[in-house]
Amino acid sequence: MSKGTKLRTVRVEDDLWAAAKERAEIDNRTVSDVVREALTMYALTERTPA
Repeated sequence: MSKGTKLRTVRVEDDLWAAAKERAEIDNRTVSDVVREALTMYALTERTPA
């Protein structure tokens, strides 16, 4: 775990977690890396009006 990061808890379906873990391993990454990247992209993307 990186310095300065806190442990967070999220609910994720088992099949989604397994698929993400498998893909992360293939890409030589951790699921935490993937989640951080996805959250960063989500947080930095401009919202479009509904």
